[in-house]
Amino acid sequence: MNFLDKKVQEILVKAADNIIKKAKANLSSGNLKNSLRYEDKDGSVALIMDEYGMFKDKGVTGKNRSDFKGKKKTVHKSVAEPEFKYRSNAKAIGGESQIDKWMYKKGIQGRDFKGRFLKRKTTNFLIRRSIFQHGIKPSLFLTTPYLKYTEQIIEEFNNLSEEIRGNQMLTI
Repeated sequence: MNFLDKKVQEILVKAADNIIKKAKANLSSGNLKNSLRYEDKDGSVALIMDEYGMFKDKGVTGKNRSDFKGKKKTVHKSVAEPEFKYRSNAKAIGGESQIDKWMYKKGIQGRDFKGRFLKRKTTNFLIRRSIFQHGIKPSLFLTTPYLKYTEQIIEEFNNLSEEIRGNQMLTI
């Protein structure tokens, strides 16, 4: 690896480390935060995380239809290109076990209009249907630091380019 390759690799690794640190700071806790890392191999740097991290970062567009009778009418829009969106009907929504674990951990149990507890399965379905209807709001936990440090990478590459040009002038 020559001088230029080493300098470029240093810049990329430093930026990846900063991006991951800032992205982790933007997340509260959990598996996604623990899965965030970068890998440096063969002259390139890759940012790695659990698959659902992209949906959390970019958001998912909801399928709110005109016949939906809920109070909340907000439909979150995905900022991904192409847009992340639900493609099937509400009955096919997965994640029942994950929502159930989350409900248990947070102590969530729905109630009816008379104040009686709803069945856990009913509450689970209502939460999943709401996510399907309204979507997932983009958190941009990774996009924001990525854009910030991309500008810094460009600036450091420009500085490196000027340094190399200056060294070439001295050797001529």
